[in-house]
Amino acid sequence: MSALPPVRTVLIDDHPALRAGVRGVLEQSGRIDVVGEASDGEEGVELCVRLEPNVVLLDMEMPGMDGIAVAERLRELSVPTRVLAYSAYDDAAYVTAMLQAGAAGYVTKDKPMALVAEAVEAVARGEGRWFVSITPPNPVEIPISERELDVVRLMARGHDNNEIADELGISPNTVRNHVSAAYEKLGVSSWRQAVAWAWEQGLV
Repeated sequence: MSALPPVRTVLIDDHPALRAGVRGVLEQSGRIDVVGEASDGEEGVELCVRLEPNVVLLDMEMPGMDGIAVAERLRELSVPTRVLAYSAYDDAAYVTAMLQAGAAGYVTKDKPMALVAEAVEAVARGEGRWFVSITPPNPVEIPISERELDVVRLMARGHDNNEIADELGISPNTVRNHVSAAYEKLGVSSWRQAVAWAWEQGLV
């Protein structure tokens, strides 16, 4: 069996030194080929449209067009590139915003580069959504049932009600009932608030 082709990757980050370091480590693996780099969001979008890489490793915090705007723009343009957010922050708001923008993964800059390379490859293979979990400072009591938690976890992975129903072997109507019950018990009123709660508790 022939070896899989390298994962064609674009880096978008406004720090040249960081890009150089990341590029070096990713390419050392022999399984990732960095085909382009951009220093800002607009340039990065143009590069992804032109090159259609398998993965874009996307900095969240850039002047002008930030990572969320880039991810949303790539989705609007139907660019067949999976977005792996690369951020200095593990705040749940960042994670949920990238989920809503269609990101396939989220990894923080304090993680070992070997883990970042692993994330790039996993995202390229389409292995669901690949995230580094946020660890809560103290354990908390989970106020929802185990099945409701299963539903919220799948919500946090970007699944809709029909996909959750298929995954859990229940009807979409039952999923909606679990969602409503979870919202009430958590004291939230939206998908984003429920997912943010799950990330803040380190449950995803």
